[in-house]
Amino acid sequence: MKTCIYCGKEKPDNEFTKEHIWPDALGGDHLPDLWRTDDVCANCNNMSGLFVDGSFIKSWPGSAERAFGAREYLSPSRANAGVIPLNYMGVLPEVPTREDEIAEYWVGPCGANIVHIRPNDSAEHWASYAGGDPRLKRSHGGRAYIALTSEQPFWILVSLASFKAHFDKAERFVVNMDVPPQWRGFFKKPDITDPVQAGDMGVVTTVISAGHVGQDIRGKAVIELDVEDRFLAKLGLAIGHKLLGARFLASDYAKNLQRAFREADVKKRRLIPLRGMVYLNEICLGGSERVLFWPGGWVLLLNVVDQHLVLTIVAPSSRTMVLVVCDNPTLVSKLDKAYRDGSVWITIPAFGQAVGPIPLSNYIAHQTNALRLPELVALANQRTDQKALPPCDANDGTT
Repeated sequence: MKTCIYCGKEKPDNEFTKEHIWPDALGGDHLPDLWRTDDVCANCNNMSGLFVDGSFIKSWPGSAERAFGAREYLSPSRANAGVIPLNYMGVLPEVPTREDEIAEYWVGPCGANIVHIRPNDSAEHWASYAGGDPRLKRSHGGRAYIALTSEQPFWILVSLASFKAHFDKAERFVVNMDVPPQWRGFFKKPDITDPVQAGDMGVVTTVISAGHVGQDIRGKAVIELDVEDRFLAKLGLAIGHKLLGARFLASDYAKNLQRAFREADVKKRRLIPLRGMVYLNEICLGGSERVLFWPGGWVLLLNVVDQHLVLTIVAPSSRTMVLVVCDNPTLVSKLDKAYRDGSVWITIPAFGQAVGPIPLSNYIAHQTNALRLPELVALANQRTDQKALPPCDANDGTT
């Protein structure tokens, strides 16, 4: 028997599973064991993945962050391996679809137009999830259509690879060019003799035609308020336990983190006293966020500030989230010196690699050119010179 750090209940060992503290979708699989735990029961793990991690990752801001900077690690010589997260633009409320379906608009590499027609899950909770209820996607992936905007072979392959990776459970159609031979097992041309596909093409044509004449298409993206604070509470609870153990879980502040993690109601969650600054606030760390920022990566920093253990997250766009993990000076004083002085990790989902821990002082010295750290030099050398990539448009050379 052991106690789940998320729900606080004692359960048999066989009800516990491995949990990514930092989500796999944001590069957690590449981080060291500090960012994983086996002290979470399967029920809480599933709940967290769907409603806590999932709410942030699938939100409009989370979706945008995943796509931000993804081109930084594209290889000009390996287009087939180039998968870029797509930009979610929202539901298309003004285009005609079948009564039980909705259409969403996504933008792919080089501005490729993507329309995804999927079952309408109707529940209000899923309105803020890009792509809707992820459970429904497993059995009813819908139909996804891509209209490519570049004739460059490189960008065609990157667009198709990204399209296939994102809509892996959907029927996939390429609208405006012949499918390259190596991709014909994964994509089809729309069949206008099929009444369903013919109806879908009415939606797709509306979107493409609007783009050709410069007409706006209204997309509706629902942003759930404070979606990141529940995510932060989970991170603080798990990393606090990982570093400080059971004594941390018994503290009043850890109990507040646990309450915030489990509270789905935004108004009630706002009444729980947590300390930090969240994603949608315009915050500034006195310019330090620019030093911490790493192109295309998520930067995680743990350090002690005024006898508080603090987690700072710098997203690929350089937006920052900050959370006090522990406010008990006695517990914080027991931390390893590496965490008291500050440790940094960088994980890059698009590249499938992470580095760290790196002492904060060394990281700052590297970022300000006072010191060259071999692991960061090697990581920086993997970034692509954007001028080396083919232009998106074969005719005018724009990127």
